Amino acid sequence: MELANPAVFPATLREEQTAVTVGEARSVLRRVEVDAKHNLLVKLLQDTGAEGVLILNPANIRWLTAGTNFLGLLGSDEAPALFFSTHQRHLLASAVDTQRFFEKELDGLGFQLKEWHWTRSRDQLLGELVYGRKIACDGIFRDCINVSNFFDAERRKLTGFEFDRLRELGGILSHALEATARTFHRGETEYEIAGQIAHRLYRHGAEPVTISIVSDGRSLRYRREGTSDCCLHTWGIFQATARMNGLHATASRTVHFGPLPQALREAYDLALKLNVAFLVVSKQGEKISHTLEVTKNILKGTPYEHDWRLAPIFQLTGSDASEGSFAAVATDRWHAGWACVWQARVGPMGIVDTYGLDDTGWNDFTKGFDWPLRRLIIQGKSYERPDVLIRPV
Repeated sequence: MELANPAVFPATLREEQTAVTVGEARSVLRRVEVDAKHNLLVKLLQDTGAEGVLILNPANIRWLTAGTNFLGLLGSDEAPALFFSTHQRHLLASAVDTQRFFEKELDGLGFQLKEWHWTRSRDQLLGELVYGRKIACDGIFRDCINVSNFFDAERRKLTGFEFDRLRELGGILSHALEATARTFHRGETEYEIAGQIAHRLYRHGAEPVTISIVSDGRSLRYRREGTSDCCLHTWGIFQATARMNGLHATASRTVHFGPLPQALREAYDLALKLNVAFLVVSKQGEKISHTLEVTKNILKGTPYEHDWRLAPIFQLTGSDASEGSFAAVATDRWHAGWACVWQARVGPMGIVDTYGLDDTGWNDFTKGFDWPLRRLIIQGKSYERPDVLIRPV
């Protein structure tokens, strides 16, 4: 990320002594990331004429700290906040939590502290901080200037550091889905299967945000479903969203006991075709609405001609699980640095994966590892996408 104001927080940490371990190297890069984002806020303060900016949105906190995720809190009245001025940045938190936050989450990132005792309210501290001053805020708070639109736009522009963290998370998520699909027992409930996915995510340091196990065709009735006490007897779609290092990734895998019926095979193959078409036509600088038009053309004349109306075909992702989707008539264009959850849903079938767009095209962050793949060739280029895992009856 290019620094908006290098004179304020120069990225000199890259030139310090070589890190001995991967963890130390990542800490150095994380500090550079935090400094760079602070510089973006310096520019925001200059543009708004504000003395400081108050950060309340958890997604913005994750973004500005390059991955901090404050856990163990009981309510919004105890949630930490951040405050940035031109030359300083502060954590605002309860005294109950500040030692843990600094030792486990913010060590070496250049934050100072303002805290409240548990007998004193969070709102009182924040109110005193902004009283009589021109302060910007990432939401509605007192008389602060609402600059939430700035954060909504900036969070979408992921850096190389964030792409690397997403790639790491995507591998963990894919493994959790695939290992569970290969080893669960036929007849287990969706809750039991979801628990196995969650266990594998936690075991590797990722946090499950949502898990959806849709068994035996419930996906035909509900485009977006959660998890129930239904037992999986014949087939199912496993989908999960996970969070790690302040970022989110989403993926799905489909498993079937015994030969796949022709109707399901045709629906899945059409979803595969849609999935690859998304990657081919959604190029940097192209209108997003063009992707939807291609979707309509592919589905035209099939039994699923109107399926595009039933659910969004993609959503952006990053520090928030959903960084927004777009209307069919949107004039927005694809930008390098965006991460996107592509959702090709046809009839009862769905193929969901997380990608990042850079100057070389789309990078698959949740690609299959130990999983059957299908190869599709479009415009002379080969694409490998996850197929249905067929397990013996």
